[in-house]
Amino acid sequence: MEILNQFSKLFVLDIRNTMGLLFWGNFALATLVFTFRFALFSKDNKTHLLIFGCSKIFQSFAWLAFFLRTDTVTISPINIIITNTLIFTSYYLESIAMLMMVKGSSKKSYRVQLVLFVTTLLLFYSTVWFEAAANIRVSMASFIIFALLIVPSLRFLTETRSSLFKKILGFNYVILLTTLVFRTIYPLFKTSTTLYSADPTQKIIFLIIFLMMIISGVGYLLLLQEEKELQIKQLLDDKDKFFSIIAHDLRGPFNGIIGLSELLLENDNQLNNKETNEFIQLINQSSKSAFSLLDNLLTWAQSQTGSIQFTPKKLEINSIIDKTIHLLANIAKTKNINIRSEIEAKQFMVGDKNMLETVFRNLISNAIKFTNTNGEVIVSMIKEKDRMVFSVQDNGIGIPAGKIANLFAINKRNTTSGTNDETGTGLGLMLCKDFIEKHGGQIWVKSQPGKGSVFSFSIPDNL
Repeated sequence: MEILNQFSKLFVLDIRNTMGLLFWGNFALATLVFTFRFALFSKDNKTHLLIFGCSKIFQSFAWLAFFLRTDTVTISPINIIITNTLIFTSYYLESIAMLMMVKGSSKKSYRVQLVLFVTTLLLFYSTVWFEAAANIRVSMASFIIFALLIVPSLRFLTETRSSLFKKILGFNYVILLTTLVFRTIYPLFKTSTTLYSADPTQKIIFLIIFLMMIISGVGYLLLLQEEKELQIKQLLDDKDKFFSIIAHDLRGPFNGIIGLSELLLENDNQLNNKETNEFIQLINQSSKSAFSLLDNLLTWAQSQTGSIQFTPKKLEINSIIDKTIHLLANIAKTKNINIRSEIEAKQFMVGDKNMLETVFRNLISNAIKFTNTNGEVIVSMIKEKDRMVFSVQDNGIGIPAGKIANLFAINKRNTTSGTNDETGTGLGLMLCKDFIEKHGGQIWVKSQPGKGSVFSFSIPDNL
């Protein structure tokens, strides 16, 4: 019995001691997060870690401020506002870090979170201004933290990808949110409840918050590490598949160049000008195919290694379209295909010029490849709410429904000969998808066999 009594003392912590633990725990986690950020993680994860680390810094100083308060009876608006602003800011930043872990989080969701943060902060300030009772302030503070975490937590929990660390982290936030709900309601029935109350229930709540803080910090880092390992595995799989594509598809154009050039050398004196010209045209076509493949190969490799810098700036849209159409004019001319832009003059957007040129070049050249002689390719654009949607439409051979789902995946082979037996690897479409996603957009396709295809992609309108 004595042993049990001694053991029970582990859970009977003074509130101020618990605040001290929360300070040191958050400070240690912040140090760990920033160590990971500078030492181990990729460029993509560094922003996540910066925000999460800052949330722990804010929270550590918030608990230090609570710990150092000596007068806990008199209402001191400055002390209350400073300490609670620090704690609310820390949970706001943590909610942003959670949203960043959810794939597909839009700028709108971040703006909504910011508006919620500012609104709830002003609501709390009003309770201080009107000198609300301590239990009301405690209840309001718990409600604000709950409001900041509920949506990111639900989105995090309902995301399709599941793993052990994700489940642990999700379960942690469920417990924390449940505790916050209880702490919002409980003080309303205890008129004397304050943050520094010696109430046993308060002590248990603080202990739960401390444990959840440790689990969330460690779980967050483990989840990022797991995602990094998955990305590395995906890159290695893509590399293996990519080399198999290159090994196979480079043979075609180079075999053509070597074979045709050998025929020219062996039969130089026996061929007339017309036959010689035909051989030269075939060699030229094979050379262009090989160059296009190697150009996309180099660009894709740079993209995967992070060598291509994303530098968005204000651009005039038609300057990019006109340059691409001029570049592909000779290829279109051989099939008597008309390339037409329906985009009005003086239209502007924010984007990376080189990436967008690569996107349009690949989409338009693909449209030419799969369009019959005397066909037409149309480039258009419409504005939808906060995004710009571009389309490249052709009246070519179309794409079977079974192939559309695999068009942008490197682990699926997508090689279809063009209407003049043009070859390709599908690598250009993967580049398009990668570059468009770097802009925060999406790419999709609609097609009917025998009637043509429409490749569309969206870019956020950030002007």
